[in-house]
Amino acid sequence: MSNSREEILHTIRKGLKGASSEETLEERNFVSEAQEIEKLINELQSDLKTQFITELNNVNTTVIEAKNGINIKDSLFNLIKEKELKSFSIWESKFLKELNIKNELKDAGLKLITAKNKNRIATSEIGITEVNYAIADTGTLVLLTNKSQPRSVSLLPPIHLAIVRPENLIRNIRDLFVILKSKLGEGEDITSCMTFITGPSRTADIELNLTLGVHGPKELYVII
Repeated sequence: MSNSREEILHTIRKGLKGASSEETLEERNFVSEAQEIEKLINELQSDLKTQFITELNNVNTTVIEAKNGINIKDSLFNLIKEKELKSFSIWESKFLKELNIKNELKDAGLKLITAKNKNRIATSEIGITEVNYAIADTGTLVLLTNKSQPRSVSLLPPIHLAIVRPENLIRNIRDLFVILKSKLGEGEDITSCMTFITGPSRTADIELNLTLGVHGPKELYVII
């Protein structure tokens, strides 16, 4: 969805940029249609976000909405202060590097637990990742993991905080595999390791008594 959206918006922006006071009727129609397409895409994205938040709330996940990078970091620091956290692990992804979260947490006195040693990551108090895709109809986070984005960061610390960008929202798992198949067809290198996360870790015994955090994070926070 995100690739198609960007292609459509690129065409829209190109059309709008080329419009002038002397534009032809055909050009005016194009601009009008392009604006309508952009409006529909924004409405679809809003609907997906609403559905995604509803599903997250249904699976014991705390949702935080942020308008920009500053809000993201403010929300993160508020959580760290509330939980009195002293250590963290974090993905080395491009987006998280742009936010400069790792350096700001270190400057605030938190200890960085790197991903080189899985046993050490298990001692980290919070694991911070972004997500590659967010499935709206189940509230599922999809993480494509690699050396700079190890799955252990989302699975071993007792608290997992995931950052979701709206453009990564998709409708369902069927759309996910359509997107991944398209990327493979274009020759893009896709990791064979995917992590699907729907709420915090949960386990039920034979009497169906539910316990959180037995085989993974006990708490899941999502910043959108």
